Amino acid sequence: MAKNSFAETIRSGKPQIGAWMQIPHVIVAETLAQTNLDFLLVDGEHSPIPPNALLQILPATERYGMPVLYRVAWNRIELIKAALDHGANGIMVPMVNSGAEAIEAVSSAKYPPTGKRGSGAWRASNYYQNNAEYRKAADSSLAVVLQIETREALNNLDDIASTPGVDALFVGPADLALSLGMEPGELTPELVDACQAVANAAKKYGIASGIDVASIEYMIRLKVLGLSLFTYGSDPDFVLQGGRAVANDFHNAFLAK
Repeated sequence: MAKNSFAETIRSGKPQIGAWMQIPHVIVAETLAQTNLDFLLVDGEHSPIPPNALLQILPATERYGMPVLYRVAWNRIELIKAALDHGANGIMVPMVNSGAEAIEAVSSAKYPPTGKRGSGAWRASNYYQNNAEYRKAADSSLAVVLQIETREALNNLDDIASTPGVDALFVGPADLALSLGMEPGELTPELVDACQAVANAAKKYGIASGIDVASIEYMIRLKVLGLSLFTYGSDPDFVLQGGRAVANDFHNAFLAK
């Protein structure tokens, strides 16, 4: 676990910028950990990175003090507790649509009596050498971030945001756009209104809000609404952009003459 509580940093509302890790390889993790980003969002939903892959990823990121938020594939206790037992600094849960689903996610991430996480944080507790200390701090220091991705979730924002133990609401803009009958990719007025509603609900209950953005310009516009937890770009993205920039520079310098 990071020395500073990742959950407290998120809840503070201080702007945070992270990037998605989707390539399941330790070299990618170790490289991204040296980028000066605030955190990495390791994707277990739409990338081939199951919780057990964290056994290779986390030692590489921890070497450089890089916090890892792991997105589980679904709101299931076995996925959530596996990620946390490996030592992730927090979990992101997709497609949370109701207060009941929010309670289920939080309960899976917290120890009794608050929740139902089983005692067995093998790696997170340094192979049980620091088990008591880990359990004492885990409920407050590990982040629980819930994704708002549907019209149903927007209709239940109060119930979701008021759930004790939630640290942030995070807009999934592509799925939310689809749910609202729009094509993903544009920051439409409808999507901006939805983001404002999420930010307002989060502020009302003293938690943070965030979103994945397609550009820095979008980030600046959305920060004004009250959002503070951002992701921008991914490892495949960075490889493509870097390679294309080199190719473009070469063609401009040598082939255009």
